Amino acid sequence: MLLDVYLLAIGRHMYVINPLSGASKPLDLGDWTSATAAVIVPSTRKAYVTTSFNNLWEIDLVAMESHNVSWDRWGTCNALVTVPNSVGYSLFAFCHKLWLVDDLSTGQCTDFLGGFTDIWTKVNAATSVGTKIFATTSANNLWCIDTVTKEISKLGGGSDNWSNCHALVEVKGRLYAFCYGLWEVDVTTGHYTQFFDEGSEERNINWSHTKSATVIDTKVYVFCRGGIWTKDQLVELDIITKKVRELSISNGNLANIKVLIAVDRNVIDHD
Repeated sequence: MLLDVYLLAIGRHMYVINPLSGASKPLDLGDWTSATAAVIVPSTRKAYVTTSFNNLWEIDLVAMESHNVSWDRWGTCNALVTVPNSVGYSLFAFCHKLWLVDDLSTGQCTDFLGGFTDIWTKVNAATSVGTKIFATTSANNLWCIDTVTKEISKLGGGSDNWSNCHALVEVKGRLYAFCYGLWEVDVTTGHYTQFFDEGSEERNINWSHTKSATVIDTKVYVFCRGGIWTKDQLVELDIITKKVRELSISNGNLANIKVLIAVDRNVIDHD
């Protein structure tokens, strides 16, 4: 069955995964053990990956080619986020500063906020909701950055345990945080509620072992390592039914997966 959206898993190697069947296909794109963050930029229909070797790579998944765009300032990047704007999609990189990438062909970027230098290296997870970016840090904070006004606010801290949140996703305008529990977060105040119903088996799942998560429509695909799963596991969470389904992955070793992203059919060669 030909799908509209697939999963791209990045670890030592790259794999395309069918989200229905779990069938996977390795991509001949080299070794990506050093990958730290990745994202698809819809306006270019290409993937961008940062590495601990201080590089920003551009990956054409149709031509099956990778190109080293830039080799400066990328070694401390923990998250890449795209934000819709009037032109297309802006790419932001959380590194030792918050970079706005002005030119994806060269990696040219500007210090988006200025002054904040040590906060962004502590980012564990980030995503956008509309024109705002939300990011959790190992310093136990939830930050909100308005990419239009450049206003920055701290929404979470103290005993909220944001330091255990390793994935943030947006589904239909709502923000979800994978922490000790799965939280639905108020994007105005940072207050959160447990997503799963009281008394349900799913409510007991510890999501702090999440490595990466991505969204296809109203389903979230989560790569976990540890917790109730004794091995690396890819699971599907249906936001509507609140049901969790384990995917049995075939044709590949996914033990070292660091990043999971959704990829439209028109940007990937998969049959």
